[in-house]
Amino acid sequence: MRTCLRFTLLVFITGALTATLHAQPDRISPRIDSGRTVVLAGHVPPRARPEFDQGPVARSFPMQAVTVYLKPTTNQQTSLQQLLAGQQDPSSADYHKWLTPEQYADRFGVSQNDVNRIGAWLQSQGLQVQRVARSRTWIEFSGTAQQVGNALHTQIHQYLENGQLHYANSTDPSIPAALSDIVLGLRGLSNYRLKPRSRVSGL
Repeated sequence: MRTCLRFTLLVFITGALTATLHAQPDRISPRIDSGRTVVLAGHVPPRARPEFDQGPVARSFPMQAVTVYLKPTTNQQTSLQQLLAGQQDPSSADYHKWLTPEQYADRFGVSQNDVNRIGAWLQSQGLQVQRVARSRTWIEFSGTAQQVGNALHTQIHQYLENGQLHYANSTDPSIPAALSDIVLGLRGLSNYRLKPRSRVSGL
């Protein structure tokens, strides 16, 4: 019985040490200043052209499933590439050793504190956090067009193209400068869909 208890304790301690070893450091300062912002370039859909602009949507227009994607550090990206290569290499100790989302989060995601800070900032802007990836690589939120526009310093407009009405952000969004090193980009500010590439005749 004692041997079993000692073994269980050893497994628990080993697991705790492993989690601590891979735990990611915080990258966001405790205070996020919404008054100091940086622009996320390249976020206006190419089809959201001025000649199609019908003006802002209603302030109460619902914006669902807007997603903020979080980027890894350079070291995390390098380690991830090494792991992916090792998982496919029969001679590697990582061969076919797949990670759970939680294990991935501890090694390649952002820290839980940083997720909490981003979530708290979104809520302070009147937005609702809907989901957080188990891998801690994205956060999904929702709100009205006015709330989203105010938080991201942009406007959501309607665009009429070929008889179809779309919505999209009319300018590139901005985020607090404190988040600039951790936010990769945003998705869900428009309902434009990527057009499939044209097929080459004869293929």
